[in-house]
Amino acid sequence: MSEENEKQNTNAVQFHVSPDLDYVYRDVFNVYVGSGDVLIEFGNQHRSMPEHATVSNRIVMSIGNAYTLLQTMQKTLQEAQIKLHQNLQQGQKKS
Repeated sequence: MSEENEKQNTNAVQFHVSPDLDYVYRDVFNVYVGSGDVLIEFGNQHRSMPEHATVSNRIVMSIGNAYTLLQTMQKTLQEAQIKLHQNLQQGQKKS
């Protein structure tokens, strides 16, 4: 999360990051939208059977929070893409 996003989020809610926070890699996901909430499943594809995957996490959130997540991810990814493009241009100028 960018510093700007962290500042925006901390204005509303203060986040505490647990020292034993787990970082996990997930390479597949499913999204289901119900009448009042959104379910996101995350999992991993089997290396020996690429056509199979195992769901490891399910996250349920309100539709409003899902829109906020979507908008935040879009903005953050756009910012990262701009920075990457700028870094690539600077690298080409140095070469």
